[in-house]
Amino acid sequence: MNRIKKVMTAGAATLTLAMIVSGCSAGGGGGTKPTVNSSQGAAATGTLPTTAWTAADYSAVKSGGTLTLAIDQLPDNWNTLQADGNNVSTAQIVDPTTGGPVRTTADGGWEVNPDYATEVKLVSDDPQVVEVKLNPKAVWQDGTPVTYKDFEATVKASSGANKAYQLVSDNVYKDIASVSREDTDQNFKITFKNKNADWPSILGGSTAGSATASILPAAIAADPKAFNEGYKSKALPSDGPFMVSNVDSNGQVVTLTPNPKWWGEKPKLDKIIMKVVSRDGLAQAYANKELDVVSIGTNKDNYDTAKKRTDGTIQQSGGLTWNHITMNGSKGPLADVKVRQAVARAIDRDTISASRLSPIGAPVTSQNSYIYMPGQKGYQDDATSVIGYDTAKSLDLLKEAGYAKGSDGIQAKGGQKLVLTYTLDANNPVSEQLFKQFQANLQVVGITLKNNTVPSDKFFSDYVLKSNFEMTGFAWSGTPFPVSSTESIFYPVDSGQNFTGITDAKLGDMWAKANAELDPAKRIALANEIDKAIFAYTPVIPLTPTPNTYGVTTGVVNYGAAQFQSIDWTKVGWKA
Repeated sequence: MNRIKKVMTAGAATLTLAMIVSGCSAGGGGGTKPTVNSSQGAAATGTLPTTAWTAADYSAVKSGGTLTLAIDQLPDNWNTLQADGNNVSTAQIVDPTTGGPVRTTADGGWEVNPDYATEVKLVSDDPQVVEVKLNPKAVWQDGTPVTYKDFEATVKASSGANKAYQLVSDNVYKDIASVSREDTDQNFKITFKNKNADWPSILGGSTAGSATASILPAAIAADPKAFNEGYKSKALPSDGPFMVSNVDSNGQVVTLTPNPKWWGEKPKLDKIIMKVVSRDGLAQAYANKELDVVSIGTNKDNYDTAKKRTDGTIQQSGGLTWNHITMNGSKGPLADVKVRQAVARAIDRDTISASRLSPIGAPVTSQNSYIYMPGQKGYQDDATSVIGYDTAKSLDLLKEAGYAKGSDGIQAKGGQKLVLTYTLDANNPVSEQLFKQFQANLQVVGITLKNNTVPSDKFFSDYVLKSNFEMTGFAWSGTPFPVSSTESIFYPVDSGQNFTGITDAKLGDMWAKANAELDPAKRIALANEIDKAIFAYTPVIPLTPTPNTYGVTTGVVNYGAAQFQSIDWTKVGWKA
């Protein structure tokens, strides 16, 4: 399941291709030694590290202190499994308050999180059965034990079977037949009706800073009204090392403090403050020491501003985020695939990528796959043959679609000039720069591009989520489980994350086959066939893969730039 999440960077607005139910794991103390599964694999050819933060053992972290971070907005809904709660700001806030049986490792694999489980294993391939043994010490914020009932109710709610639930996506959940108790309420089996290789994603396994609730309390998950509306204005119960202790709606600040019911190692920090900061003031706020950490994005001015901080450093790791243009193909000129591909052919993606990446010292490349990131096992260029920069081919496609240039140089058809509108978020320098580049590129082939600048706090809720745009741009933040997590962006047409208004009917069967394939090499081959099928109708124009570039105050440990690794919030803090 993919999640739409707005990431707090000084760059383009970001949505998250989140895993179905992901919970960045917290904790790391006690229990058996975690078992590791690295089948997903880290970047094979990337030149950046997968984790760049300063690591420190628990004993080397000072007890006490506050960490101040930035977010884009306060939650529209605190339930990150519900459609309105699917943005990165909410995920960032929720991250220290949740966790699950699985956490993501630095190489993009997964391991058992001993704070939440003593064992997680695949016990049968056919039928596919996963056995989970929860840590019996795990409790909710009110002291109620975490049990199989919470997982059973969450799976049922997220499966898509009951349309009363307003879901982000049903990926993986829809393939589950049952969750059944074994000898205790903490031990259970998940039996699948359809095989799905990305099953760990529903048990946690989120990447750094992009968590969603791994599970919900059964009472909430079993009630559509509570699921959809019960947590619009209040936080969900914590099952992590921190809890939301105060929300200042006027000041736009969320305060998190240690959860007194937390059963693992005591968190080192006394307090985490997350406050709303406008994008155009983000880097300066960090330079002014109002923030301890800032995600820089790809804006050179912000990069240079962040570098000026004398008691800070710049961290850069590989990333899972990619910028793109999403086109609404349900109406107007963009309903014609030839026009969509003409637009794509007119966009100089390589120059745009170079302008974004070179100034921040990152390797320059374009995003040429919808599913895999450059350097990730399985990545191949399926884009260039279909949407590679070529103005002559763009003009040919427009001609095939019935357009011709008038005396003013503007394409027209049936007396109607080809004028498109691009919706962007206000006060975002990167969005503004990208719009100007798109506008100049399209002008060359006779397409007029106008801007529709909207309030940043309404960009997703009122425009993207409602497909209330003709063209728009943001970024998807991916997961270590790229095959299943990408499905809901493109299929079905009414998915909670398909904002294009179109799909290809054959994708459903193609994804079902790929998700069920447990052989990694065969699965990659199937995924790349899906990739080619999507490029054939071009609903989205992929642009630039973005590394994680952070400004981090000297002394902050176990938090910062990371491509895959889940954050252990008990160890985040200041070096002793």
